[in-house]
Amino acid sequence: MSAFFQKIISFFMSFFLLLAGLFSGGSGGGNVTPTPAPETPAVTDGSIVYGSDKTRQSLDLVLPEQTGETGLILFIHGGAWIYGDKAIYKDVAAQWAKGGYAAATVNYRYLSDTVHMNDLLDDIDAALAKIKETAAAAGYTVNKVMLAGMSAGAHLSLLYAYARKSSAPITPAAVVSYCGPSDLTRADFLEENSLGDLNAMLGLMQKAGGVAITAADYTNKTGTYDAFMAALRAVSPITYASEGVPTLFAHGEQDTIVPFAGVKALSDTLTAAGVKNDFVSYPNSGHDLDKDPDSANRVYELAVQYAAAYLK
Repeated sequence: MSAFFQKIISFFMSFFLLLAGLFSGGSGGGNVTPTPAPETPAVTDGSIVYGSDKTRQSLDLVLPEQTGETGLILFIHGGAWIYGDKAIYKDVAAQWAKGGYAAATVNYRYLSDTVHMNDLLDDIDAALAKIKETAAAAGYTVNKVMLAGMSAGAHLSLLYAYARKSSAPITPAAVVSYCGPSDLTRADFLEENSLGDLNAMLGLMQKAGGVAITAADYTNKTGTYDAFMAALRAVSPITYASEGVPTLFAHGEQDTIVPFAGVKALSDTLTAAGVKNDFVSYPNSGHDLDKDPDSANRVYELAVQYAAAYLK
């Protein structure tokens, strides 16, 4: 296994442990006691397939006890778009459903030489359509969704909510982004990333945008450079900031995978465009957000407030 993949797995597992602490009330940087849940259990549907790939195009949906109109929380897992699984959010989704919301955690196809970022957005489209259909059959009306994710999942949450707001089967109303990349064209993201060297990052990004490039052409701005950068801009949330929805950012100031400055730039751009957003920094934390419990508490409080305000 390459060092690149080993790092992806390591950071994914760090987030898993963070989430486990966050919603179990255990010790650690994400220690938050959830809002008390009603005694009646949530109604749970098992794994639901929404595409031809029964593993990657699948989701878990948890419905609240009370039927009728409800907002949806959609959790999208991280893993550099090439690793990870919906199971990481299973317990988190159940907790939100006990609080009165529909909640789902979704798998999507991994990036590859033939599957690019827009295909992943198509997966979210199809997943939301399936959720709406399944919920309706059970007596629920779902018209608004708050998308939430970590790292690559946060990027997809941001990109989908902004770029496909007007066409989504369920209208994106808000986003919660934990360490989500905002601008895939940034030099500090491509050239100074602790996840991998320039060749590794270019290899990943050419899968994202669908345009191949060599390190030499990137460095010298020759060959496919312009097309490559245009493809990355097209799948960068900051490109669609003027179409943004209320967004809650949680980001580590010591993050060496997703540059803090890039995410702050998206927040500032949203503010300039008049889009509501809150930015909670983790001064001592890197990409795994494990060293600032006060910040973790604040993000959880704000996430609950966002759901209450924007999923009505």
